[in-house]
Amino acid sequence: MSSKIIIIAAITLLTVSFSILFVIETKNHNYDYGKTWSVVYFENPSDNSLDFTIENHLGEKAEYKYEVLAGDKKVIDKKVEIEAGAKQKISPVIESAVDDERITINVRFKDTGYKIYKNYK
Repeated sequence: MSSKIIIIAAITLLTVSFSILFVIETKNHNYDYGKTWSVVYFENPSDNSLDFTIENHLGEKAEYKYEVLAGDKKVIDKKVEIEAGAKQKISPVIESAVDDERITINVRFKDTGYKIYKNYK
């Protein structure tokens, strides 16, 4: 009789433990739950397009300032607002021909800065 009680208690304890771990892991897989981060990346890093995306996972609506530099020359300087948990694709168009081998995109939010580069030639 006591062995049945031990087996039932162990199975109950394991079931409760697995259920709690499942709930905790489900929350941790949510990009926005209890986290504050954002990311900037090129849509396709291997082509000549300058299309890039900013993802906002800061938990609040945020205004990002971005600038596109051809070498050391600033060619685009704009701002974009992105809702919490959303991503914004940006397709900058450089009006003049790109003579430099390196394009730099600087993105800023408050004191945080991100830089991505694309090399030509």
